[in-house]
Amino acid sequence: MMKYIRTANDLRPFSGFLHRPEQPGFTAIIAGPDEIYAADKTGIDLNQFRTERIQLSIHTWPPGKAHGSHHHKNWEQCYYIFAGQAEVTVGDEKQVVGPGSSAFMPANVEHDIVAVGEEPLVAAVITCILDDDKADELD
Repeated sequence: MMKYIRTANDLRPFSGFLHRPEQPGFTAIIAGPDEIYAADKTGIDLNQFRTERIQLSIHTWPPGKAHGSHHHKNWEQCYYIFAGQAEVTVGDEKQVVGPGSSAFMPANVEHDIVAVGEEPLVAAVITCILDDDKADELD
């Protein structure tokens, strides 16, 4: 396997995060910090590329699957919808969106995404881990 380039045959999707129970759906971790995506207790390494500050994953979720409302103390995130529909909540904003739509989740802001409609949701999630000195700042 090459160090900096992967093909579709190299990617290892998984069903949910293995350290917590989750509804069916598949996720491919393209890049992320080892502290988050290295091999877990099952020995499966979820990560394709080791990075320090960025994370990229592709989620394919069946209708009805929800991430659950949460926030990240020192992460900013963006979602981009490739297929299906999602009900996205960020702070006090909530909207059903479809292909070509995107959303930004600032640090310390509650957010959620739910696959709605009749077809699977396919979305990219891009995360940036902020500098430690900005981790406690509120927007």
